[in-house]
Amino acid sequence: MTRIRRGHRLRGRRGPLRRIGAIVRVARYSLIFTVRGARPAPRRVLIDGVQCPKLYESRKLNTAVYVLEFPELADHDEVGTPRLGHGRLETDRTHECRIESVDRNYVRATIPSYVPRPGDAGAPITQRGRVIGMLASYWTNDMLGMGPRLDVALERVLDYLRRTRSSTA
Repeated sequence: MTRIRRGHRLRGRRGPLRRIGAIVRVARYSLIFTVRGARPAPRRVLIDGVQCPKLYESRKLNTAVYVLEFPELADHDEVGTPRLGHGRLETDRTHECRIESVDRNYVRATIPSYVPRPGDAGAPITQRGRVIGMLASYWTNDMLGMGPRLDVALERVLDYLRRTRSSTA
């Protein structure tokens, strides 16, 4: 079995879904971040044959989080705060991009050298080796991609875990 890492594809009951945006270690678990999409996220996904239940979902932030109960199977990521300037979009390959704007919840980046394909939703956007966001949508007329900020998503998940007094926190 290969190690699970950002950029890998999640599988649902009907086949491939989207990509893993980041894997963050919290307590004894690994949290798998991806984008939610237009419909509610599935209750469970498969990652390399391992079933992962949904922990958290935010329609407003367009984020879904799953729990991987075996952290030794995953490569964990560092989360960063997005800044304007150079970045990278990670699909099957790494593509240069430019972070054009950052607001309270989202990051927007121009991706001139690559047009995302179906199944690239959730692909990580990185700066300085840290994950700062996940690709949720893309406009071909101006080569602009947009997605949720990972630092904000992580903060909301940790707040949710504290409020529910989950053993994961």
